[in-house]
Amino acid sequence: MPRIMFRRVPAVDVLLGIAGLFCAGISWMLVFTVPGEQRLAYVSVALLSTGVALLVFVRRIWVVPAFLGTYLLFAGIAVTAAMSSFYLSVQPILLFAPVSLMAVTEFARSWWWGPIGFLLGVAGSLGSPAIRADNFQWSVGTHIVVLTVAYLFAGHGRTIRSAHERELEAARMTERNRIAAELHDVLGHTLTVVRAQATAGLHIAERRHESTAGTLRTVAEVSKAALGDVRHLVGLLRDGHSDTASADTITDLRDTLVRARNAGVVVIDDLPPDETLSAWQQRWPTAARLAVLRVVREAVTNVIKHGGGEATVTVTVREDSGSCIVVVDNDGHVPRSLQRGNGLTGLQERMSSVGGTFDVAVTSSGVCLRAELPVPE
Repeated sequence: MPRIMFRRVPAVDVLLGIAGLFCAGISWMLVFTVPGEQRLAYVSVALLSTGVALLVFVRRIWVVPAFLGTYLLFAGIAVTAAMSSFYLSVQPILLFAPVSLMAVTEFARSWWWGPIGFLLGVAGSLGSPAIRADNFQWSVGTHIVVLTVAYLFAGHGRTIRSAHERELEAARMTERNRIAAELHDVLGHTLTVVRAQATAGLHIAERRHESTAGTLRTVAEVSKAALGDVRHLVGLLRDGHSDTASADTITDLRDTLVRARNAGVVVIDDLPPDETLSAWQQRWPTAARLAVLRVVREAVTNVIKHGGGEATVTVTVREDSGSCIVVVDNDGHVPRSLQRGNGLTGLQERMSSVGGTFDVAVTSSGVCLRAELPVPE
C-alpha cells in the first residue's frame, strides 16, 4: 500500500483491517488441517478472505470500488461453498459484510448506494456458506438482522454528517459574504475619492491657473491604499481564511476625514485625540475597530456621492460605558426617500455580527447615521 495512502487510512479502519487479516489467517490455518482433497477449496476461500481484509483498509478512501470488490469476493466465497462437495466451515471473515455495508451507506457520495448495498447483502445472505450449517435458518436470520442494524446505524451517521457539512458550508458562505461586503466598503470609499480627486485635477489642468500636485498626490495615496486592501481581501477569498482582519487601523479615521475635505466636503471633526484612538487600537478587538472604521467610511462616501461641495458632515465617535457610539450627521442634502443599497445593508450586517445596532434616518437638514457597538472597557 503506498505510503501516502496509508496516511489517509483512519485508525479505526487500520484496526479493522488488522482484524480482517487475522480472520484470513485463520482461513489459511485451516488449509493445513484439512484432508488433501479439500485443500483446494480452502485455499480459494483463504485467498478471497485475504482480499476482503485488504479492502477494509480502503473502505473509506475508495468507498464504492472497495464495497463492490468486497461483495464480489464474498460472492466468490459463496460460489466456492456451493460448488464444494463437502461442507466448508463458516469463515469468520463473513463478519465484515456489515462493515463494508456501513462504509458505503455513510460515506458514498450518492445516498442510493446504501439501499443497494443493503439489498445485495440480504440477497447474499441466502447464498452464504452458513446455510449449509445445521439450523441455518437461525444463522441467515441473524445475518439479516445484523445487516439491518448496520444499515440503520450508518444511515443515521450519514444524516448527522450531512447536517454538519451543511453547517460548515453555510459558515463558509457567510464568511465569504462578509469579506465581499468588506471589499465593497473599501473600494466604495477609496475609488469614490479617487474619482472625485481625478475630476478635480482634470478641471484644474483645464483652467491652468492652479497646481495639480496636491490633488494628484491624494489620488496616488488613495489608490495605493485601495490596492493594498484589495490584495488582502482577495487573499482571504482565495485562501479561505476565516480571519477578516484588515490592515486598516482605527487611527485611520482622521485620514478618512482628511480625504473627504480634499474631495470638497466640509468636515467637522468630533473625534477623540490621537492618543485615545491609539489606546482603542490596542484595547478593542479587530472586528469592533474595523466596524467603526467602515461605518465612518461608508457614511463619508455617501456624502461625497450625494452631497457634493455644498454638504457639511459632522463625524462623532465616542466611548460611553462599554459602548462605542458613532454619529455621522450630513447637512446640506435632504433625499426624498432613503433607499438602503449594498453599502448600508452591508453596514447593517456588519454591526449585527459584532453585536451592535445601526440606524440611518432622514432629518430636516440631511441624513443622520448612528451606530453603536459593545467594546471592552
